[in-house]
Formats: sequence, C-alpha cells, structure tokens
Amino acid sequence: MPTPVIDPTERHPDDIADATAYQPADAVWVWPPHAEQWRPGVVDTNSHIALLVRYQLPGGGTSVDSLLPRNVMAREEPADLDGTKALPIRPHNLGPTPTRSAAPV
Repeated sequence: MPTPVIDPTERHPDDIADATAYQPADAVWVWPPHAEQWRPGVVDTNSHIALLVRYQLPGGGTSVDSLLPRNVMAREEPADLDGTKALPIRPHNLGPTPTRSAAPV
C-alpha cells in the first residue's frame, strides 16, 4: 500500500489494530502530532494502549513519539529507517548512572 490517504480520525474502529498487535521493529505508517500527514516509521516498543514509534521527518532526520493505535498502521513499503536499532531512551536530567558502593551505609 502506498502512503495512506485517510485521516486517522476517519478510520473505522474495526480497521484499527490494538497496540499489542505491533512488535518492536515492525514497519508502520504514523500520523504524528501536528504533521497532518502519514510518515514511515518503526515501532520501538508498545504497551496495551499506545506505541512508541520512531519516524522519518520531512526533509530528513527522525523523531520519536508515543501514539495511539488510530495514528499507526502497518506498512509494507521500504523506508530509510528500516532495519535500524532504536537508541536507548534515558532522561537527560538524571546525571551519571549511580553505582553501588562496597562500603556499608
């Protein structure tokens, strides 16, 4: 299927797969916030209600968003980001990784 033409708000509920139907590295189309268009993406992880997906930005680069299933659908077409591994997500404000001290406290 080429780039979908349907707006995600117009999708019939029976045509929307649950978030649990997707697995990490699945190729998907995503409708990210404020994009107003489908973008090729890859599932990084999922929960029972949402998916964390990495997707291509117009003009190059990638972004990561958490999306509801209505904003995601399976993709068969190849994309530049297919086959790449997700980078670990770590909050920027945590500082260095804590280490365990051998001395009793």
